[in-house]
Amino acid sequence: MGHTILKQFVTMPRTVGAICASSPALCEMVIDEINIENAKSVAELGPGTGVVTEHILRRIPSDANFFVVEVCQGMIDKFKKHYPDVKLYPNCASKLPEMIRKEGVDHLDTIVSGLPWASFPGSLQDSILDAIVETLKPGGTFTTYAYLQGLILPAAKRFRKKLEAHFSVVKKSPVVWKNVPPALVYRCRK
Repeated sequence: MGHTILKQFVTMPRTVGAICASSPALCEMVIDEINIENAKSVAELGPGTGVVTEHILRRIPSDANFFVVEVCQGMIDKFKKHYPDVKLYPNCASKLPEMIRKEGVDHLDTIVSGLPWASFPGSLQDSILDAIVETLKPGGTFTTYAYLQGLILPAAKRFRKKLEAHFSVVKKSPVVWKNVPPALVYRCRK
């Protein structure tokens, strides 16, 4: 899987934000403390090859409505090989309200994101965050992660402010050192 991610990162750096797959430690940190075990409706944005998906599938209820959203065709092809039974929308995450209508759900309990936020222009960040807030139920959770070395950049500071403007609660996890590169998780609540 790592070769696919590196290839997509080099050829499409605006849609793929990593050079290698997230570690098991980061995957677990992404879905810890968000009550995913009791979620009835869950979406994963930017699943890439599906390393976080595997952890989600282990912990969500068997009857939960779960789907993923991915725009990078190379990642879609790889994802579908590993998870042919997971519903995948090949669309921009800003279209999330349309997707939940197709799913027949009013709101999502949990949204997990592997999107490369730092590579998106501010307007796209806003439209995706607006869609996330619109589709989350009151009290619903949104998690995403950021790489440690990027946190000092102005774009990362702007993104953190956007999270705080969109959500009532924004918490940072401890640094996940067992990841390349080290990362931390933002846990947000509507």
